[in-house]
Amino acid sequence: MINMGSVHDVMQTFAFRAIRTHFRENEGWECRQVLSPVTGNMTCIISREVWGRKEIVTLAVSYDEKPSMLPLEVLAATVKGKDLKGQYLVVPKAANVSAIPEQVHVLFMEAFGFVDGKLVWLTRKKNSMHYPQPEAPAKAEATASACEPYTA
Repeated sequence: MINMGSVHDVMQTFAFRAIRTHFRENEGWECRQVLSPVTGNMTCIISREVWGRKEIVTLAVSYDEKPSMLPLEVLAATVKGKDLKGQYLVVPKAANVSAIPEQVHVLFMEAFGFVDGKLVWLTRKKNSMHYPQPEAPAKAEATASACEPYTA
């Protein structure tokens, strides 16, 4: 039997991509995954040295439509007393983050999102889901049609 991994492994790969876009290794950030108190969620302690001081960020990844604060609270308790610079929560697009406190920075994953209450993979080209983008304001000046002859 060949073990091809699981969907959760793929989701973690995309979650790490989202984390690396905000906490780059070339800026000194080191990501250490720790055991999460919630099954299915991923938690990390991200740290770096800046001018002799250690900066620590706690981060939790949730794939739930209504993410819980429990993983971040437990993680923050483990680094209490240190230089905790912030808390981050990585969630799929369209997740309900209304219950998340303001001090927690919410990062939305580009690869996953909720559509009609279901978690879907947004990056597959054939079956991709696109969220409506806000319309750009219309330009006030009139433009000439490409079919009209040029007159000078």
